[in-house]
Parts: sequence; C-alpha cells; structure tokens
Amino acid sequence: MMESTNGGAMAGTGEMGMNRRRRPRGLPIRVALPGVFLLVLGLGCKGNGNNNDGNSVIPCTSISFAGAIGSPANGDVYLLASNSSCDTVDINVWVKDLSGIFTVGFELNYPSSIIEYQSFSPGPLLYRGSPPIAPQFFVTNSSPGEIVVSGTLFRPDPSVSAVGNATFMTLHFVKVASGSGAVDFNTSGAINNQIIDENGNVVAASFGPGHGGTVLVP
Repeated sequence: MMESTNGGAMAGTGEMGMNRRRRPRGLPIRVALPGVFLLVLGLGCKGNGNNNDGNSVIPCTSISFAGAIGSPANGDVYLLASNSSCDTVDINVWVKDLSGIFTVGFELNYPSSIIEYQSFSPGPLLYRGSPPIAPQFFVTNSSPGEIVVSGTLFRPDPSVSAVGNATFMTLHFVKVASGSGAVDFNTSGAINNQIIDENGNVVAASFGPGHGGTVLVP
C-alpha cells in the first residue's frame, strides 16, 4: 500500500484500512521533524530585534563653517562653505561684483590643530569667456595653519569679471581633532592680498578684516 503525503490510504480494505484511517491526521513523522527543526531555527534567528551585528552605521555630525560676512559688498573677497561631512569641509573663495580680474593672490590662516589642508579645486571665475590659454593656480602650504594662494590668466587673454558672486577656488580640508577656530585672510602677513588687472594695476578688492569665518569640528 502506498501512502500519500497527508497520511491517508490510497488503497486497501479491512482492519489494515481501519487502522490506517484511525491514525491522527497531520504530517508524517519524516516531514514533521524537519519542520520543527526549521521552526526552532527561525525563532533563534529572530533575536531581540536590536540588530547589533557590528554593521550598523553610527551617525555623526558634519563639520560646519559659518561665514563671518553677512551681506558682501561689491569687490569683497570672502569665504563660505560649500560641502562638508563628518571628516571633511570644503570652503569656497568667492568674489562679489568685480571687474578687471587677471591675477589673484592672498594668504589664508586656518586652525591646524583641528583641520588640515588637503587640496584645492579651481572655480569657474578665471575660466569665464573660455580663454585660449588655460589659467594657472598655485597653492603652497608653507607651514601648518597657513596657505598662500594665487591664480592668473596669461596675455593676450583679457581680464574677467565677477558678475554677482563668482567662485575663484574651493579649498578642501580634513579633520584632525575636535574643536573650533577661525579661517580667514591674513591681512597683515608678508603677502599682499590683492587682485591685479591685465595691465598690472591693482583692482579695488577687499579681503577683510572679517571676510573669513569659524570652523566647528565635532
């Protein structure tokens, strides 16, 4: 006699058939035992729901930079943050409504105990008008907490203008330790913070004081 998977009889009569029909309904033993085993495993996998498996992402607070200048005036060169994360902060060097920009140079101080200068990205300002000769940019991290920055066009390319607010450069910093400090132009350093036109004349640009800001590293 062949059994079906639900425990009934497919053929046969008499006592054997009666005994077969008296067996309680349910899964055969060979099917029920693995089912119990899987149920136990399932209960064990549920756990307590905390999901503390070591792969959880620990939330963090991003580095922040608050610019000191609220309403920049025409000719102002100032700093504002563009992007930040738990370990990095990008600070833009902006120029507000200024014409005759051919060469830009300045010195910048930052709190080296909490952030470190990493690299820079040229902004679109000196690329305006698609000059045939690509502008060149230079950043020297002369000592911790101090960088010297310059960017220039080349003749016969003409000077460019910042219409509204234009980005000259983005400076990339990384976290060293928690704390806060000022990032600002050094207006009393050995380097003259200035913008020069294509004829070598100094343009009336203002680098400060108070054109930087405060960086806060959690």
